[in-house]
Amino acid sequence: MRKPKIFITQPIEESALERLQAAMDVEVHPDATRPISPEDLIRGVRGKDFLFCRLHDTIGAEALEANPNLKLIATMATSAGQIDMQTANRLKIPVASRDVPLAGVHRDSISEETADMAWTLLMAVARRLVEGDAMVRSGVTLPGCQSLHLVGSQVHGKILGIVGMGRIGRAMARRARGFNMQVLFCKRTPEPETEREFGAVQTTLAELLRRSDFVSLHAAYSPQTHHLIGAEELDAMKPTAFLINTARGQIVDQDALIDALRARKIAGAGLDVYRDEPCPNLPEDFLRMNNVVLTPHLGSAVAEKREIMANTVADIFLDFLAGKKPKRLLNPEVLA
Repeated sequence: MRKPKIFITQPIEESALERLQAAMDVEVHPDATRPISPEDLIRGVRGKDFLFCRLHDTIGAEALEANPNLKLIATMATSAGQIDMQTANRLKIPVASRDVPLAGVHRDSISEETADMAWTLLMAVARRLVEGDAMVRSGVTLPGCQSLHLVGSQVHGKILGIVGMGRIGRAMARRARGFNMQVLFCKRTPEPETEREFGAVQTTLAELLRRSDFVSLHAAYSPQTHHLIGAEELDAMKPTAFLINTARGQIVDQDALIDALRARKIAGAGLDVYRDEPCPNLPEDFLRMNNVVLTPHLGSAVAEKREIMANTVADIFLDFLAGKKPKRLLNPEVLA
């Protein structure tokens, strides 16, 4: 009996791969350094029964039409933002995503990992860790422990402004308590319980920007939050303040941020997300700035959590083979 065939757009964790290999004929695109190209995706998907894709893989109409007989697509993302759902629906190809419930914290949640990353960026840019690391590695004579060279900003006891107080924002507030920081936050709905739990103060975005020493972005991206932080908002921040973004690149007007950093209107920024993801084209002067720390979207890049995520998607395929309906089917009407 022929095994069903699956194409995986990028390498996945070994434990999930082995489970899939036991039940299917598996082909994996070997390049983990970038999202799969449209040409490689079309070649890979032809003749397959299933498609396993990762967060930033773009699954367009041409790829779907190259194999309209796909039985199921499942993604490690929690939505179908990179998948042409209109074409999938027309071809009656079911699409499922990682099973992350809307309420409660799932084993799959990356809230704590993303908060860890935001806190890492905050510390790194405030204490100029990247510059210091580069100095040591270059062999430059060290200036001594009391030199004014590479003096950074204190973190303990400062004011942290959190924009968007969901699970990740609350995780940041917990970390701030350990540093004896005052927490300000803004959110569209009143959060008196959050104020009590963290001793935090809910305020307007304008007030938060004016008072905070660190502004950490954790709002969901939507048309309402597109360029939420632009030139006017950056001008409102203290010249000694830092901006941290681990949410979505489009929440910040990148050009305005570059201008503010260049002019030292703010002290610095720590960024894990960018405007043109998954393959951002950052201006050269941005890359040369020493008051910004840049990381390549590492929010969920933790071995333990990525293994859970990959196995969650493997569960979708294995359950489907066993005759079960996927738990988080994004277009259930195609199976009606």
